[in-house]
Amino acid sequence: MTRTMLDRLTEQQRYLIVQSLEMMDPLYDEDMELLKDEEETGHHNTRSSAHYALALLIRNSPGDVQRACSLLDKVMDLQYNCPDEIYHGTFRTSPQAVYPPAGNYDWKKFAPGFAFFLNETVDKVGKELTGQLAGQADLAAAGLDDKAIRQSLQNAVDKVLPPVWKSYDPNWREFIACTFAVILDEFEGSMPQELVRRMDEAMLAAVGASIDRRLSDAIPMNSNIILMHIFIVHYYGQRFADSGWTAHADREAAEALAAYEEFGSLAEFNTTTYYGVDLTVLGMWRVYGKSSAIRETGGKLEQGLWENIAQFYNPNLENLSGPFSRAYEMEMTGHSSIGVFLYLALGAGYEHLTAVNCETSHDPLIALVGADLPEVLLQQFREHSGDRRTEKQFRELCERDNPEANRNLCTAAAWIGRERMLGAMSGSRNTNGQMHPATIHWKNAEGEKCYLRLLRREKGKDWNSHLRGIIFEAAVEKDLLTVEVELDTDTEIEVYFEVSGPGLIFAEVTPQRWKLPNLDCKVSAVAPEPAVIWNEADKLLEIIYAYHPKDGNVKMNFTLQLDPLTP
Repeated sequence: MTRTMLDRLTEQQRYLIVQSLEMMDPLYDEDMELLKDEEETGHHNTRSSAHYALALLIRNSPGDVQRACSLLDKVMDLQYNCPDEIYHGTFRTSPQAVYPPAGNYDWKKFAPGFAFFLNETVDKVGKELTGQLAGQADLAAAGLDDKAIRQSLQNAVDKVLPPVWKSYDPNWREFIACTFAVILDEFEGSMPQELVRRMDEAMLAAVGASIDRRLSDAIPMNSNIILMHIFIVHYYGQRFADSGWTAHADREAAEALAAYEEFGSLAEFNTTTYYGVDLTVLGMWRVYGKSSAIRETGGKLEQGLWENIAQFYNPNLENLSGPFSRAYEMEMTGHSSIGVFLYLALGAGYEHLTAVNCETSHDPLIALVGADLPEVLLQQFREHSGDRRTEKQFRELCERDNPEANRNLCTAAAWIGRERMLGAMSGSRNTNGQMHPATIHWKNAEGEKCYLRLLRREKGKDWNSHLRGIIFEAAVEKDLLTVEVELDTDTEIEVYFEVSGPGLIFAEVTPQRWKLPNLDCKVSAVAPEPAVIWNEADKLLEIIYAYHPKDGNVKMNFTLQLDPLTP
């Protein structure tokens, strides 16, 4: 019997691939020949479908190769082939996704940051429009609303010009091109020549458009996308013998290393979500890089990234401390692959860190590239190395800001104790709700994890959005977290502390003291009286401080003094 790649892998690599296949196999839609979205939206997912194709080729059970080839064909069917459009070469996130508008946006003729200035201009036009209408009539009496008018204007613009993230995802180019590179490198000989030819053709479009995006800076690339961009331009530059592409990749790699070495940090710093992508791609540099220069540069970045993770990691709580420059969840095993890498590095006994989540489809890639965690750091991931205050500077990337002023110098600081840890961010001007400026991690009396994070949202909406005019400045010491919030916006905002964990239904919260499971906190706030809400659907406690535009330029201040731990 012919041995498959799965047979040749280590026990830990097989564990990850088998677990990911157990998740993905039931999601396969035979009629659509694509993987259904893990979030049960009724949609399918082209990126996960490419990951599934790789996993099938690794397993190579009867029918797997044929299914993988069908998946790859269907993913390529969903690639945009429109050379004059900003979304050329990327892929529809699902076949259910609507087509973005076309024919109205000669984007290559605009200067870097055009998307930022366009949004700012549309907002200003909206304000001017409502002002003029208000001068002509009573808007309320006429059944008109200022926000509704401005939103209608934005909706009209979005119907004419393709709004990034809403009508297309430019990052699908880089994600899918990385997966195709691994598939071609490992399995080209197992696939039909016509499929390989078609994959090469798709990559010519995707990588060429990725280069156009990078050179134009029309849609800025954050750390994880830059690393993917460099890898795919290098890999396919070598594959297609394109010296211009390989030279571009070498320049970008040198610039990425120089940017890292300024403070020893990436723009997406202390991020449970994006560090997992970074480690995956740097593993591709190491395993699939075609030049010693790329492999060497990738090795330096990979080691530096592990040093950053170790600095803010607590092995007792099995998490990064925060603050997070960008993250979806507080739990490292929630929307992250870091636990998967730690399992590969630390071995048996750490399987629980690979809990299935929305990133699990990436695990076949991770299994193949492995975890190159420096041996000198291993003990820091196994045992708590002592209570400490730590901090690190980094230059963030504000993706939706003026490109001449979007690299703010930030400081991430944390107090990391054995049983609880606090994080605080200063210097950030990021408009992205994924920036968590103040965080606390601890365990309740039963040893179950609990979290607190400071968020903001437009009233009635979600926190994961871009909002201007809100600045957080936080500081941390042992058992002490202070935050100043500056608000200068005409939007009603809720600044709130979200608390998650078992037993919160029994929490006691007053304006001066929060009694949470196994964590008591004295609160001093210069802020409106809070509303305390139990979010039954998500099992979250929300302590909400409301901002009203009529209050003008307002500052809120919070001091959280935690009671000492009982011995």
